[in-house]
Amino acid sequence: MSTAISSPPRTLGLPGLLATLSALLLSVVSFAAVGIAVPDIGASLRASPAEQSLVVSVYSLGFAVPMVLGGRLGDLYGRRRLFLLGMVGFTLFSLMAALAPSVLVLIAARALTGVSAAAMVPQVLATITASTQGPERARAVALFGATAGGATAIGQVLGGVLLSVPVLGAGWRMVFAVSVVMGAVAFLAALRWVPATSSPGHRSLDLAGTVLLGSALLSLLVPLSQGAALGWPAWCWALLVAVPVLFAAFWRRQLRLHSGDRVPLVPPPLFRLGSYRVGLVMALMLQSAFGAFTFLYALTTQTGLGWTPMHAALVLLPYALCFFVVSVWSGSLAPRFGFRRLLIIGGVIQAALLAITATSVSLQGLNSWTLAALLIGVGVGQAFMFGPLVGAMIADVPPASAGAASGALQTTQQAAMGLGVAVAGGLLAAVTVGSAAPAAATYTTALAVCMIVQAAFAVAFALCALTLPRR
Repeated sequence: MSTAISSPPRTLGLPGLLATLSALLLSVVSFAAVGIAVPDIGASLRASPAEQSLVVSVYSLGFAVPMVLGGRLGDLYGRRRLFLLGMVGFTLFSLMAALAPSVLVLIAARALTGVSAAAMVPQVLATITASTQGPERARAVALFGATAGGATAIGQVLGGVLLSVPVLGAGWRMVFAVSVVMGAVAFLAALRWVPATSSPGHRSLDLAGTVLLGSALLSLLVPLSQGAALGWPAWCWALLVAVPVLFAAFWRRQLRLHSGDRVPLVPPPLFRLGSYRVGLVMALMLQSAFGAFTFLYALTTQTGLGWTPMHAALVLLPYALCFFVVSVWSGSLAPRFGFRRLLIIGGVIQAALLAITATSVSLQGLNSWTLAALLIGVGVGQAFMFGPLVGAMIADVPPASAGAASGALQTTQQAAMGLGVAVAGGLLAAVTVGSAAPAAATYTTALAVCMIVQAAFAVAFALCALTLPRR
């Protein structure tokens, strides 16, 4: 065993793939389980709605801001090394969250957990890109997509179960305690099976670019998550005005470094790949709508309707199982039908089922059996959107840029999730303050509107897929 640990394998293989995917599984399950636990956290720690939103969105912020840097560090210094360092941090800060005595400590722990995830998660797709090809890569990408999307629903179901087991004094603490156990197991598995890959080159890091990108993301997400609850003070508007300026400065710097034969944080040639460029827009739409839905679903079912966490989670269980099975199946369909066709089919299915679900919610409220049945169709659509999108985006990415491409993609995904949560939280705070309507009706209406917007994004997603190559 000691020899195997000191000499990691050179090829991925199934054990290596599963060990690599454990980072993605853990990071997404943690996000989703905490989302379902937000009402319990608020009651236990007496957190305001704005603080509850921060518990969720600050993790996405910590995750998104240094994500591209994490991918670049993996390229230069070894993806396996960054994977293991990130897993250690994720485990330790999850323990800090489990023992948090106040909501402020919990928010700090979640931010640091997100930063740790930013070190390990970019290595997942980068390792797959660098160590697989052909049909093996298609199957690996399908499992990546199944993990990315299925873990969200699994995390919500797991969160519902754990919230019913208040071993540590409050159910939400068990959510973080399980992350500690999962992190320790994943670390040992990675030591044994994850191969060492890298793309050594000019060992320079664009720290100024990292600061500009991080500042732009923070300037966007912080006002959107906190502005409504604070009455939109002047500093919120100032930060929003600064967002396009900071993004423009970041991109000018990347172009300047590339033209000067230096190493930018995000290589501009990536954006000359049409599939990658369009795919980022599609990922933004998909993840922002999905993040808003998961956040509003937890609050609507538990705070608005008084469902138990277990009840809310079990309604999602058929959706989770369907999503996972269809995602794995899409891996065998991709070589035959192509990513483009699967993405179009997924967008159309999801748009139709979300519109039907929103209509059902508006007319008869949240009936458990009806909602569970309709979400199965939504899961089918999403399964044809998540995995095939990643496959389409990395098809033309050279292995030397795998880390940067993975980091940029997952920065977009996490920022979009945080953006969705921030916007949903801000709008919910705005409509509930001083509302004369019953709480249940207000929450249900917000969820129905969210699903209509999500359906519109699914239509736009399918239209974008039409521009992708047919192969």
